[in-house]
Amino acid sequence: MTAVKHQDAKPTRKKAAAEQANKEPRTRGKDKGPELLSHLENFVLLTRKVQRPGLLRSLVEGATGAPLVPLRELTDDAKGSLPIASRNALFALVAEIDHTHQAQIERAAERVNLLGDEYGTLAVGTLLDASNSQDAAILSSPTDKLSRALYLYLCQEHPADGDVGEHRFDHAETQHGMLQQSQSDKYSSHYVGPKGAQPALAEVAEQELRRRLTELFPKIKPDDVLVDHFERRDALQAGNPIVLYTLTAKFNGKEVHYQKIEEGEVKDIESPAVTDVRYAWHPVTGELSVFCDDLEVRPELAKIFRDVVLGGNGDIRSMPMHEFDLMGFCTPAMLKRFRKDRIDGIEWIEIRHLVVTKPEVRQVSLRTQSVERKVANALVIRLHRFEERDIYAMAREVYSLPDLTDCVIQQVKLSMRIAKTIHRRAHTVSIQITVPNGFSDGRLTKDDSVLVFAQLIRLDCAREY
Repeated sequence: MTAVKHQDAKPTRKKAAAEQANKEPRTRGKDKGPELLSHLENFVLLTRKVQRPGLLRSLVEGATGAPLVPLRELTDDAKGSLPIASRNALFALVAEIDHTHQAQIERAAERVNLLGDEYGTLAVGTLLDASNSQDAAILSSPTDKLSRALYLYLCQEHPADGDVGEHRFDHAETQHGMLQQSQSDKYSSHYVGPKGAQPALAEVAEQELRRRLTELFPKIKPDDVLVDHFERRDALQAGNPIVLYTLTAKFNGKEVHYQKIEEGEVKDIESPAVTDVRYAWHPVTGELSVFCDDLEVRPELAKIFRDVVLGGNGDIRSMPMHEFDLMGFCTPAMLKRFRKDRIDGIEWIEIRHLVVTKPEVRQVSLRTQSVERKVANALVIRLHRFEERDIYAMAREVYSLPDLTDCVIQQVKLSMRIAKTIHRRAHTVSIQITVPNGFSDGRLTKDDSVLVFAQLIRLDCAREY
């Protein structure tokens, strides 16, 4: 019989442990962009994200006005984002370029990065034509939103030989600003409606829209209402779903009073002026923006859009619109309402943080002109979990804000204690209310969401239409 030798495993384990202890800790890969190009932040960020490195080569060569062979070797054969070694080599090449061309590259990268949000992506997407061979190439995989924006910039600022310069990038920047403006809190009133509802305005629905507007504005005539509606679709998804639906209705709905000199006398003139009603509907998120000079009729206008365009048919319960108002949180009186107006099923309510802004108008230089811009820097007032002071005492003592009535409350995060039921024990939920996006109920059960929204209605910070 062959003898089986039993080896002691302890020395082996000790040796492995010793080798593990002697190993240097692994570090995450990181490029040298901030070290080599500390003054080109936007270019470094753009280089890390762009999935088509050949566009970066075109950007650098367009700024310098000369082909760079080492740069082509780095970027032309690359697929997807550049690896760290190639990025470092690219940063080293750009670091050797003179400062004038570096500044030009940085300004271009900044403009491209600004179109990287949801509104910029939407603006750029609407200007790309899949039937164009060059546009189709940039739309194919792999690609990303910044690559598309950079492509539009290069087509405009550094067109290929024989190509005519275009202005699609300028148009994208203009549309980007307009889309941002349409979502401004001061520009429109915002509501949260049913997600996924598809708008439709056939001839019968358009006549119903005119009739409902004449009920809201009795002085106008249905035939004098001019209605326009537009659709922005996602060309990259199957079925080309609507991502933004806009509708405008114009009519002579208000009277303008002014004085005019006629035959040597000053006379008072009353003349009808155009009232402009504008809607912006996002089917994916269920957000509806409503603009009209008359703030008081905006809720009724939201009802009209829901009933006529979204097919609500007058049944509020089938397709409710939620409007949120956070101005009640400007004063400590809200803390008293937490106790006085608490509904059954809610044991206690606590404010965890407030996001406030204090808008002011400043003169800024835009190219060669001095223009007025509204500046609103957000301040987050957040309570630590062991903090004994309330949120308003924190605002007074820490942030020197004795009164929040001059501020705009943009976001509130609440903690609510849900009472015990026969189906579930007592538990605490967090709700984040944001204007205009509504409140975060994605992690709540249906019963908790209904209860929380009912409590918000009792506190007059939410309304349902």
